Amino acid sequence: MLSMLKEALEWLNRAKEAREVAGQLTDPGASKAVLELAQSFNRLARTAATPAVLRRRELARRDRERSW
Repeated sequence: MLSMLKEALEWLNRAKEAREVAGQLTDPGASKAVLELAQSFNRLARTAATPAVLRRRELARRDRERSW
């Protein structure tokens, strides 16, 4: 489960980096696109950290381990 939370933190870090890049861009259209990308990264982070998603991934991991 720790790796899933780590994944969520990685998405949040990518969102932060994207916002920083957007702040440096001079083209408004490009800046808007990068900010939209940052929002997508935030949504991915929230999804990765959702308890139901974490539980499904844990069950899938256990199932894969049993298959071996």
